[in-house]
Amino acid sequence: MENLFEKQVKEELKSMDQRLYDMEEKIGSIDTKLTQVVDAILGNPLTKKGGFVEKIEVLEDKIATLEKKIEKHDEFKKRLIWTLGIIIALGMLIEYVSKVYSNIK
Repeated sequence: MENLFEKQVKEELKSMDQRLYDMEEKIGSIDTKLTQVVDAILGNPLTKKGGFVEKIEVLEDKIATLEKKIEKHDEFKKRLIWTLGIIIALGMLIEYVSKVYSNIK
């Protein structure tokens, strides 16, 4: 009877040992995959290059540059419109003055 009990305990311990080994393998695999995901997000930890975060920073810089260019373009457009408006107003004023002058003469 005792021999059978010891055998069952040994088999159960062996089974538990195998399950523990399988879990360690899976945890190691998960750790490797997690490291790959972190590297993809943050970039290479040694060179600090690449990764999703760096791409976001580059995009933020490009967006800021584009916003500045749009501001300059809008400012130029406003100046052009005002300049054309002033030129047309001056032209109309000169035409009016010349008509009044020609009518007086």
